[in-house]
Amino acid sequence: MQLKKNNIIKPIAWLVLPLAMMAMFLVYPAISAILNSFLEWSRGSSRFIWLDNYKSIFGDEIFLRSFKNMIILTVFGLICGNVATLFLAELLFNMKRQGLSKVFRYLFLIPSLVPGMVTILLWKNIVLSGTPEGLLNSILNVFGVQPQAWYFSEKLSKFSIIFTGFPWVGGISFLIYLAGLQSIPESCYEAAKLDGVTTIQRIIYIDLKLLVNQIKYFIIIGLIGSVQSFDLQLIITDGGPNYSTIVPGYILYLKTNGYSDIGEASAIGVVLFLITLAGMLAANRLSSGENS
Repeated sequence: MQLKKNNIIKPIAWLVLPLAMMAMFLVYPAISAILNSFLEWSRGSSRFIWLDNYKSIFGDEIFLRSFKNMIILTVFGLICGNVATLFLAELLFNMKRQGLSKVFRYLFLIPSLVPGMVTILLWKNIVLSGTPEGLLNSILNVFGVQPQAWYFSEKLSKFSIIFTGFPWVGGISFLIYLAGLQSIPESCYEAAKLDGVTTIQRIIYIDLKLLVNQIKYFIIIGLIGSVQSFDLQLIITDGGPNYSTIVPGYILYLKTNGYSDIGEASAIGVVLFLITLAGMLAANRLSSGENS
């Protein structure tokens, strides 16, 4: 009996410290943010105002506009990123010369070695620079198109944010898709070849069906990143021009650091959490339906 107790106590003792650390640095901040969303903070004091912070943010036209911008940027970001990455993985997977395929794998990994800040500044100051000497403006000038302001044009700012990082295939994401393609049994491709299936039909009916788990992973990770992201707004556009690129994450940042409105910032954080959670549940539900 004593031996059984020791077998139970020892694992629990080893888990106490990690669980305490998780509670302190992960669970407590989340619970604190939810509680703070029902409070009004003023000079170090606070009082319950219940749902007033939520009423305030949803009654704010700028927040509603940022919400719309977030949806647009998230949807296009997920589509562009996943389609381009999967397309690259298919190209490398179908290359007949495996040696050349390995060379391209290393080449497409190089962008992941460049710090993200450097990449953003390159796009801001060189690729999509608003000056006539900018790379894209110089190319368009050859065809007689006037220089564009890109990030600082209300009409083109969202397009510029989405276009940043083109062709959206750097990093290790394509390797995950490629590994998924390589894990598909060869018998599936042989049977498809005997049935006269074309390349497009094979991609739709075999590859995509068997890459559901990878696609779900990238959708969830991409959703979390897009909902929380505001790096381009912080570094380049400042949410402008005329709030055309403002997103909830950037408003949360401003209210926390600039305006010091902890209550509304916490309410925005809770809303973003619920959006992310709903997106994750929807992705899991859709993938479960595909697998069944």
